[in-house]
Amino acid sequence: MPKMFDSSVPPFDRLRPREREAVVDALDIAYFRSGDVIIAADQKPDHLYVIIKGHAVERDPDEEIVNTFSAKDAFDTMALIKDEAPANRFEAAEEVIAYMLPRKVFLTLVADNADFERFYFQSLTERLEAQAQLASNRGMASFMIARVDEAYLHPPITAPAELTLREAARLMKQKRATSLLVTGFDGRLGVLSGTDIREAVLIDEQPLDMRIGDAATFDIHTIDAEDFLFNAQILMTRHGVKRLPVMKDGRVHGVLELIDLLSFMSSHSHLVTTQVDRAQTIEDLRRAADGMVPLVTALHGSGVKIRHVTELVTALNRKIFAKLFEFLAPPEIRDHACLIVMGSEGRGEQILRTDQDNALILRDGHGIRPELIAGFCGNFNRALLAFDYPPCKGNMMVTNPEWVRTVSEYGDALHRWINVPSEFGHLNLAAFTDSAYVAGDPALLAQIRDSLFRRLTDNQAFFSFFARPVTMFDTPIGLFHQLRTDRHAQAGELDIKKGGIFPIVHGIRAMALEKHVQDTNTFQRIEELARIGELEREFAQNLSDAFAFLLDLRLKGRLERQATGSEDGDNFIQTRTLHKLQRDVLKDSLLIVKEFKAKVSHRYKLAAFS
Repeated sequence: MPKMFDSSVPPFDRLRPREREAVVDALDIAYFRSGDVIIAADQKPDHLYVIIKGHAVERDPDEEIVNTFSAKDAFDTMALIKDEAPANRFEAAEEVIAYMLPRKVFLTLVADNADFERFYFQSLTERLEAQAQLASNRGMASFMIARVDEAYLHPPITAPAELTLREAARLMKQKRATSLLVTGFDGRLGVLSGTDIREAVLIDEQPLDMRIGDAATFDIHTIDAEDFLFNAQILMTRHGVKRLPVMKDGRVHGVLELIDLLSFMSSHSHLVTTQVDRAQTIEDLRRAADGMVPLVTALHGSGVKIRHVTELVTALNRKIFAKLFEFLAPPEIRDHACLIVMGSEGRGEQILRTDQDNALILRDGHGIRPELIAGFCGNFNRALLAFDYPPCKGNMMVTNPEWVRTVSEYGDALHRWINVPSEFGHLNLAAFTDSAYVAGDPALLAQIRDSLFRRLTDNQAFFSFFARPVTMFDTPIGLFHQLRTDRHAQAGELDIKKGGIFPIVHGIRAMALEKHVQDTNTFQRIEELARIGELEREFAQNLSDAFAFLLDLRLKGRLERQATGSEDGDNFIQTRTLHKLQRDVLKDSLLIVKEFKAKVSHRYKLAAFS
């Protein structure tokens, strides 16, 4: 009788104690050699199989692999529930050790436990929430083993106890610090915060030439840099303090503040924001940009919803770009130009640092010397390259004169892109449609967007041509809902961008453009199209959920490739590494993509082009 069954794996985590005991009592263990048939096609199964070790596959009658199963995955639940023989065959792809739960016990659980039953009939939204909960639990576990020096530590700024309050306030302003470490009283270390200065002067009415040694707090608590971060939280909570000097090799290494510790628990966003705001040089800004990948990794590992990840990363990226613009742009360009980002960056769906997609809009009659514009554009591009933002493969960057134009010149370009249909023109138009303001004069972008919508009124022929790429790539799911991997990729790989993300992005982009929706973000566009009745609300929710899941899978694949140093196949995911719940949600998501493509095809009569 197995005693090590992991009941924390969904849906067994929904069982009551007596039900878990019944499962353990009924379990048996089976061994299958590579190639052994576990469940034959057209044969009703007698057991639910839960893999302990090894790898199993499901093959359709054409011998195509439609599903894969690894440790903790279960099959074939639907054949048991429906009391029918599966159409496909389940076999061991390598040696398999599996638990066997008798059909009768499994069906009793389904009948008696509504939560357990609901797992097998969940909506896409419910499945995504279940997966997010698992990821959230993993994220909290990672916090429990994080070290103090993994959080943001403020540089230690020391001052002698004889310094006056006025001098201390000036020093803190100069260093952009919130506290000082005070030395000089019998070798003891003290802390003086901005709050201490305000209370001494405003509440206690002390003179500004008072020594800081008389206002600082001494006999303070410290923590070692190698200690656990949760111990720092306990120490702060226990003693009611908001900052701790961090010691390393017997010296103060930095200062941990409560706000940074709390930020680390949820993400590293506060660290990046603080570094951007305090950056005084381009090198400072580069160091802040280096924090983006750890931030995304932490957010993803903590189970934060992908939409919130993209919103946060978008806000931080634009802060970095705006700060760089502030550093590099001469006054003439700041006053008479507008820096914009396009493509996924403009839509607010950029997750990791990928291609630069930016442009510069100049005011008509600006009078700026060409060499000044070229100098700024070159410096901006080189700085982003140094920040590890690679150049755009399509050359949509400020170093390309085609993307540095006046308002009127952009208007002429829009006219060509709309009225002279071409793949190149519509690619440019699609990128510009997703543009968003970063720095400079936002009114310049608003003028061009207004012009764009005016030009597209009642132009149905244009939209039929513009929407055509939605059907360019096949949806990688077969007739029997099996995942279809890319024949040109490595074994088991699927192009998540071509097969799922792009059709949603471009189809929604076309509909939003047709209905003059001002939003550029795909999620927001879907919500607005549902609000005005262009999409059914239930379908819009399913489409948003599917889009979020596909983005999450792509991020997962990219982070895995980055961890191994691989730079190939950014948009490919390895289906064999997905657990059962992820594969099920992927199938549901691709079916929704397929349905959406059919809706777009019907709306814009795309069948006429095939």
